[in-house]
Amino acid sequence: MKIIQCLVVLSLVTCSILSLRIQHPQCSGTYYHLYLNPAVGYKGFSFAWTEQDFRLNNITFQVNLATEELPESSFLGSLKLLHFHKLQSTLKTQRWNLIVEVNYPRQDPLPDVTGVILNGDHICTSEDKQWDSPKPVKIKLFMEYNDYTKHQSFTAKIVPNAVTLTPTARPFVPVPDNRLGEDDNIECGVVDVANIYEPLVLNGETITRGTWPWLVAIFTYVGPRLGFQCGATIISRKVVLTAAHCFFDRYKRKIHIDDVLLILGQHSLKRPYDKGTQIVYPDSINIHKDYGVQKAQDSDIAVVVLAEAIHYTTYIRPACLWTGSVSKDALVGLVGSTAGWGRDEEGNFYTELPRRAELPVVSDADCLRSNQAFPKLTSEVTFCAGARNGSGPCSGDSGGGFLLKRNNKWTVRGIVSLALTDRETDSCNLNEYIIFTDIVTFIPWIDTFLIAV
Repeated sequence: MKIIQCLVVLSLVTCSILSLRIQHPQCSGTYYHLYLNPAVGYKGFSFAWTEQDFRLNNITFQVNLATEELPESSFLGSLKLLHFHKLQSTLKTQRWNLIVEVNYPRQDPLPDVTGVILNGDHICTSEDKQWDSPKPVKIKLFMEYNDYTKHQSFTAKIVPNAVTLTPTARPFVPVPDNRLGEDDNIECGVVDVANIYEPLVLNGETITRGTWPWLVAIFTYVGPRLGFQCGATIISRKVVLTAAHCFFDRYKRKIHIDDVLLILGQHSLKRPYDKGTQIVYPDSINIHKDYGVQKAQDSDIAVVVLAEAIHYTTYIRPACLWTGSVSKDALVGLVGSTAGWGRDEEGNFYTELPRRAELPVVSDADCLRSNQAFPKLTSEVTFCAGARNGSGPCSGDSGGGFLLKRNNKWTVRGIVSLALTDRETDSCNLNEYIIFTDIVTFIPWIDTFLIAV
């Protein structure tokens, strides 16, 4: 991310004419201590521009403080977003103006501001200097803001054993965006069972929020209306896996990237702005070059690279990407799981809450023999699964992952692609097998996006 530091006139901040402004020596033009009045004392104000070539919605902002010992009060300080809007620059690029108010845990003496970090980028002080202060108490103030929902959240904590690195220490190497950063302790394919209840699954039961945290809801605009389109699976902080056909409308026209958004951590389709969701936009939508070349749904896979890195939580986590054996024969008889908001047995086009079903994998031979339509729809890069008992994915579940639990980690092996149609109900025929894209052939292709980000 490109950060442009700038001076902002005092009229942007409400204060008395006699206010005293002290420019922070390490954050010139970006951070000020501002004395408001005797009752309030000093507050901090941080100013920054961000410049992006995409829509920016999720903001994280961090201020690191070093202070003298605190009184027995539990107050560690706070952040508040005062101003955030887009401006058109003279360079014809979008810029976002950000002003944040900082309340200090003590006034005399004022804390040292040892770091200001916007969306992971250091506005002032580099990471190897971020605790460079002789004052003993190190505090991290952290704020998240979503411009779509207007929701702000804030945390403050004392950083134990924060050390000042010297110039002789090893140089700082930035963590790639597809790594976890502060979330390094979060493993792929693992549910946060300490904070949720994970029930057993039977015949497409509604799932508890957080039990399938890699599930993504893809929405698209049709004119001014926003509608649910497909499911998808998180596989890294910036990469999501789904089906290629999710990005074509009913007339087989490709959907423009500006008309696509993804909601992470969503549970109810009626509440896309629920606390804990993250709304992100694609930086690129990559449909495999072989999609539809040999057969209508062949190579039905797409990789979405996100414009912003995901912040992992209890409700938003990655699934593991398949490694090891590529043999489809080894899958036969194994039971995998898939989940989504697709059409239900009562005829509803979408369910409000996601439902998860367990499906056994069958051999290609059994699949082909089961219905004369399958030879025209399956290929070397698909596999079939299902119990043929009326339970399974349907319209709206497309793009969701087919996951198997390996070594206690949920791992993506397939993508929901298509089902046969029941002519009487004009819905999915779940008394037939479901076709999934087998991702193993595409792993090298997927890896090119994981490495690039």
